[in-house]
Amino acid sequence: MAYSATALAGDNPRLARIVRVSRTMATITLIAAAAVPAILLAVLVFDPPGLDEWLIEALKASSRTVLTTETRIAAMVIAAVPVALGVTVLLLLHRLFLGFARAQILVPDSGRILRRIGIVIVTLGPLEILLRALASVVLSLPNPPGEREIVIGISSDDITTIISGILLIVLGWTLEEAARIADENRQFV
Repeated sequence: MAYSATALAGDNPRLARIVRVSRTMATITLIAAAAVPAILLAVLVFDPPGLDEWLIEALKASSRTVLTTETRIAAMVIAAVPVALGVTVLLLLHRLFLGFARAQILVPDSGRILRRIGIVIVTLGPLEILLRALASVVLSLPNPPGEREIVIGISSDDITTIISGILLIVLGWTLEEAARIADENRQFV
């Protein structure tokens, strides 16, 4: 059951604060979700060397990597995958905060959204490992034979990403269960 944000503000100042902060965060996450692709597009159009630097950094490529037209296009496709997943997380966060801003805090939908965020983040961990390996192959294709490479590595960031995603999945399950129990308790009263 959802309470009106106005009634919530009068009844419980801590929950009212959650509603206020959530309104702000709903706006920020929506702006960020729109800004990420817009900024990358602006860099592509107005600062192609800046895009090359970003691609090399994002794909953890060798500093001596030289992008050709073909490898640049392939690198953009590879780099687009985690960017798209990041925007997906921002849009899911927007939905979650929007629900909280409407005082829909202890509802099953909040748990489901949180679980989906966790699933995307868990997926991102191993996917980035594979994408970095693929990028190392693609970006070294213009090199002469014997100087091509494949780089496979797992960083502490990858492990932290996976663990954080699992935590969000479990918190989502927990929130769903808490909402179910709260609903059952309301029906008994």
